Amino acid sequence: MIINTVEQIKDLTRGAVFLGTGGGGDPYVGELLLLQEIRKGRHVRVIKASELADDAQVVSIAGIGAPSVLVEHLQSEDTCRSLVAKMEAQLGKKIDAIIPAEIGGLNSIIPMAVSAQLGLPVIDADGMGRAFPHLEMVTFSVYGSSAVPICIANEFGDSVIIEKTTTDRKAEDLARGICANLGAMIYSALYPMSGAETKAKAVHNTLSYCMEIGRGIREAREQLSNPIEGIMAILEQPDIDRHARILFEGKVIDINRETRDGWHWASVVMAPLDGGDDRFELDIQNEYLQGKLNGKTTCLVPDLIATLDLDTCEPLTAEALKYGQRLRVIGTAAAPIMRRPECLKVFGPAGFGMDDEFVPLEAL
Repeated sequence: MIINTVEQIKDLTRGAVFLGTGGGGDPYVGELLLLQEIRKGRHVRVIKASELADDAQVVSIAGIGAPSVLVEHLQSEDTCRSLVAKMEAQLGKKIDAIIPAEIGGLNSIIPMAVSAQLGLPVIDADGMGRAFPHLEMVTFSVYGSSAVPICIANEFGDSVIIEKTTTDRKAEDLARGICANLGAMIYSALYPMSGAETKAKAVHNTLSYCMEIGRGIREAREQLSNPIEGIMAILEQPDIDRHARILFEGKVIDINRETRDGWHWASVVMAPLDGGDDRFELDIQNEYLQGKLNGKTTCLVPDLIATLDLDTCEPLTAEALKYGQRLRVIGTAAAPIMRRPECLKVFGPAGFGMDDEFVPLEAL
């Protein structure tokens, strides 16, 4: 797949916000960077992991930080390009392909811009099929690949290399501390892997899914009087392990939020448009972690929650939510690999300090 048009980028960005489950960073900054590359006559080549040689060198490119400060840190076009060069110096070999660490939000778009800059292919896969707040919350880590070395830089050129850590969680703690001291938003090259590792450990076909969602929302909005029907037709396909539910429709009546420890923390309360007594709550740590209707869980991490403008069906990030907004909240099932017991230990409810036991969306 070649990405080289404005419409494709808009579709990709829209799908990235949906799969970002509220977080992952507003992709607007990455979209600007990618559009700039496309207008220079460059393009993005997306390949399947199966096309990689087993000894190919793959690396993830990702932003780390609080999404609420992202627009204050417009990325230099040299930032991530320099990170690839630093990673090559650390590994002593050339990078052959880039893989997004997460498919949601900014971190699905930034690897595309780097691909266009350097002429490297991007793999149609990632480490979670959504967005998560911790860098160790990826299938790469669960199945034994190490996050380090990690090359870090901000938009001013300040850079740090984390050469070795005892665990990927320790790498997260160190990166988060560096992030807090470099303006609460940094960029990184991390999780160097071989082609064989990538094939075995990634969540596959997620860039294609991202594009499908973004394109589907646009086309449904253009062609249907009720676009949600077209969107749900994409999201709800049980024969290929896709499940989706409309969790709530209503307006925001309360928001509490803060930026703390490099994360965006928030809780959102919604009420029905008809003034009924039902209350829907969203718990947020960068991403939507849990949806509850009248105190009962309706969708729980790692399954995905997305908020869409009720009229336009445009997906919204958590930091974009405002008092009085009219929203439709949709829950979708995580990729099957994400629901395995070994994965749930890392990014299931327990990974976020919750006492709830994970129950799949379609069983709630």
